[in-house]
Amino acid sequence: MKNRNPIESFNNAFQGIWYTIVNERNMKIHLVIGTIVIFLSLWVRVSKIEFTILCLTIAMVICFELINTAVEVVVNIIVDVYHPKAKIIKDVSAGAVFVSAIFSIVIGVLILWDKVIHKLTILLA
Repeated sequence: MKNRNPIESFNNAFQGIWYTIVNERNMKIHLVIGTIVIFLSLWVRVSKIEFTILCLTIAMVICFELINTAVEVVVNIIVDVYHPKAKIIKDVSAGAVFVSAIFSIVIGVLILWDKVIHKLTILLA
C-alpha cells in the first residue's frame, strides 16, 4: 500500500480527487460555484488579500467534501447494514461540509456583493 515514489503519491491523490468529482454530486456543485466565484473575483478585480481569502474558502469546502467522501466510504466498508451510529458518523461528516459551505457563502457575499453590484450598475447605466 505504501507509495514507492512521489509520482505514485500524486497519482493516487488525483485518483481520489477524480473519484470524488465523478461520484459525488455535491463536489460537482462546489466546483461549479467555486469556479463562478473565481471568475467573479477576477471580473470585479478584488484585492490580492480578498482573492486569497476566497481561494482558501473554496479550498476548505473542497477539502471537507473529499474528507466526507472518504469517511462515507470507510463507514460503508465497515457497516454493511443500517446502523444508527454509522448514520451519526456520516451526518457529522456531512455537517462539517455544510458548515464550511455556509461560512464560505458568507465570506463570498461580504467580499463580492458590493463590488458586483457596483460593476453591474456601471454596465447597466
